Amino acid sequence: MSITIFSDQQNQTTLFANQEAQYYFSKMTGETTKAVENSQAADIVLHVVPDDQALDHVRYDQFHGKVTIVGNRPVALLIGLYQYLHDQGARFLRPGRANEVVPKLGTAMLQTEQHYDHTASYKHRGVCIEGADSLENIVDFIDWLPKNGFNSFFIQFANPYTFLKRWYGHQFNHSLTGKDLSNDEIREMSAKVDAEIAKRDLRHHRVGHGWTGEVLGYSSEFGWEDGEKLPESKKSLVAEVNGKRDLIQGTPIFTNLDMSNPTVNQKMAQVIVDYARQHSEVDYLHVWLSDGDNNVCECDNCQKVLPSDQYVEFLNYLDEQLTAAGLNTKICFLLYHELLFAPESATIKHPERFVMMFAPISRTFEKSYADVDYAHGIPEPTPYVRNHTTLPNSLEENLSFLFAWQKMFKGDSFVYDYPLGRAHYGDLGYMKISQIISRDVQYLSKLHLNGYISCQELRAGFPTTLPNYVMGRTLWDKSLSYQTLRDEYFKAAFGSRAHQVVDYLERISALSSSDYFNAIGPRVNANQAAHFTAIVDNMTKFLPEIQAGLAASTGVPHQNWRILDYHRQVFSRLAHALALQAGGHQQEAEQEWIEFEDAIKLHEPAFQQELDVYRITEVATNYAGFKNRDD
Repeated sequence: MSITIFSDQQNQTTLFANQEAQYYFSKMTGETTKAVENSQAADIVLHVVPDDQALDHVRYDQFHGKVTIVGNRPVALLIGLYQYLHDQGARFLRPGRANEVVPKLGTAMLQTEQHYDHTASYKHRGVCIEGADSLENIVDFIDWLPKNGFNSFFIQFANPYTFLKRWYGHQFNHSLTGKDLSNDEIREMSAKVDAEIAKRDLRHHRVGHGWTGEVLGYSSEFGWEDGEKLPESKKSLVAEVNGKRDLIQGTPIFTNLDMSNPTVNQKMAQVIVDYARQHSEVDYLHVWLSDGDNNVCECDNCQKVLPSDQYVEFLNYLDEQLTAAGLNTKICFLLYHELLFAPESATIKHPERFVMMFAPISRTFEKSYADVDYAHGIPEPTPYVRNHTTLPNSLEENLSFLFAWQKMFKGDSFVYDYPLGRAHYGDLGYMKISQIISRDVQYLSKLHLNGYISCQELRAGFPTTLPNYVMGRTLWDKSLSYQTLRDEYFKAAFGSRAHQVVDYLERISALSSSDYFNAIGPRVNANQAAHFTAIVDNMTKFLPEIQAGLAASTGVPHQNWRILDYHRQVFSRLAHALALQAGGHQQEAEQEWIEFEDAIKLHEPAFQQELDVYRITEVATNYAGFKNRDD
């Protein structure tokens, strides 16, 4: 028997969906598959039926051995195909086909009557690149996104140079031999990434920080480049801070501009318009200011208005210039650092052009948006004091900024959040952070936010990828409970001993602290020291269970047991280092940190996809309090 598959609207995404259907139906049924050009003769029919909905909508019907899958846009069709496969028992646990569980069901799977009709819970469902990544990491992650309901990918800067450079140069891991990539190699890799985004019809987000540097003549391709010298001719464009006009820390991306200078607005708008004209593939162009804080201009003219008022006035000017150029590019603007403080008088004139992005980078992940006392717990926003701001850790204070902006802007919006950017390293079991993600996502509509983009490492799978799995599937369908997703993930990942693994990792998570790892609260904390010591004890006691799981498993479950075993080996050292630090024994903690650091560097090639050595080192030394020997 040969299973025939038809896809209409022969664009690259529907053709790709057909190829994916051939692969997975062949694996599931054990039969050969082939594409046909007649829908009437096909066993599997893939349709795109456009509508006016902003949200992705899919349905499938299976009746008398024929399956019809319909999406209202190409990416929705692709998601619909993967949803059908998920409902047959397929589990896309980690990036890469080697990490998928695809059951062998035979052709009987086509004989039952099945129906599914669902509109996505949120419009914006995506991930933004962070960390240190190989080209393969990025491509595999992009491939993984629609398999779990995501529809967007965001590349910071003009290309992913910064993230590729960190991996191929093996920054913070001198046990590996690094290489410098040429500009041509970077651009070739970037083009491949763009092609993978386009192939899946993912919503393409781009740039963000970098425009301020572009105005000064520094390319946004190179991200957080430092050690630069500002020419005298450019100083009038730069923010005056403490009586000086210069680059902040020699870094263009940390440097703000003098937004009262008309030349600045004209130059920045022109740079953005030129980019938008040349990059029609970008669906959402992010226009942010610098990535520093307490560095806005203190000149007499700028002192008269809030930075956010200047920002909004610039956005209105940019809108005029884009309109004059005949460009309908969507612009994402950012609530971050000083720009968390809502404008006093300026308003967005044409909200249909813009998407508001709330970025509470300093928030705690020890509780969820759903835990806030909205009737009594939201304070008045803190008054703005130029260049003397302290970012709030509490959700309540962060949300007070969002609500103030929402009084001015009623258009499209989403949260740009950071559970897998730094916070996850403090949750050594990844269970608590997964539940926070679930509850946050389910609550977004009550905050009048239309989705979620996670600014995160792509290599965030240690000990599991449950956080991203929960994130994607809950953004797709917020009615799905955390427990349902947790149980289906662990059953596929660990087999018959899944329950023991859940209990073990939940104990580890309950004793962990994302806040502690991210410098919220004192470094010496006797209670937390006891918790970290208990983590070490739990990891030691679980070794026999891991050994049994390794002995009894094959295939994908065996690989997950292997990762869990390595996690126990190295993170018991990290927990011990944290216990010593929290107990006030910093010198001993540093020695244990060195042992942990050496172990993860040595074994990075074997567990490269699961743990980002560059990023955990950066976070642990910038926030948790350990010393970086590579500085």
